[in-house]
Amino acid sequence: MRIGLGVDFHKFALGRRLILGGVEIPHERGLDGHSDADVLLHAICDALLGAAALGDIGQHFPDSDARYRDISSVVLLIEVHKKIAEMGLAIENIDATVIAQEPKIAPYVPAMRATIAQALGLSPSQISIKATTPEGLGALGRGEGIAVWAIALLTSRRSA
Repeated sequence: MRIGLGVDFHKFALGRRLILGGVEIPHERGLDGHSDADVLLHAICDALLGAAALGDIGQHFPDSDARYRDISSVVLLIEVHKKIAEMGLAIENIDATVIAQEPKIAPYVPAMRATIAQALGLSPSQISIKATTPEGLGALGRGEGIAVWAIALLTSRRSA
């Protein structure tokens, strides 16, 4: 059994689409980043990579590489899944918490869970996404961005 923790932050930016969990959410601002800036999927990728002791998302998909400019983070998630599967590891479950003053994401959580599950070949019951507000505290509370904490549990598919 292996457990990994992923944390990511992105600030809001005008002129960008807001993508969370592979789902576009109507909002006047999106998140700033080299890729589509899907903070939820980035945290999940880091949780999976961490559980496999494979470093972090920046090592595998650096923002200095033009191939990843505006790429869908669903593609990155699929690539991370391939890397851990090659190690003989299987995902048992993922749990993530989105921290944002805005927007409200509850209406989009079922679609996010379905998108992530499909990308990873899992059941949506293996994906948990929750949201909380920072109650006006700090940069996140001022609505300057979104943060996500994610944890993943991996098990070995190979016999010992």
